[in-house]
Amino acid sequence: MHYTFAMAHPEPLIEDDEDAAEARALAAAIAIAEADPRRVPHEDVRAWLMRLAAGESGAPPPQPR
Repeated sequence: MHYTFAMAHPEPLIEDDEDAAEARALAAAIAIAEADPRRVPHEDVRAWLMRLAAGESGAPPPQPR
């Protein structure tokens, strides 16, 4: 005996409405983060972390812009 499993109409894994809601939530979170006055650009944080990794333990952390 051989059984073949097949669904006539498989349900989508993610609904379009959920995708749209997630995109709106992400856009709102990004807007809030970018409006924060304590924001430090990624490039500044990366440069500081690279200095720490190179052994410069007294490197001052980047300042918010």
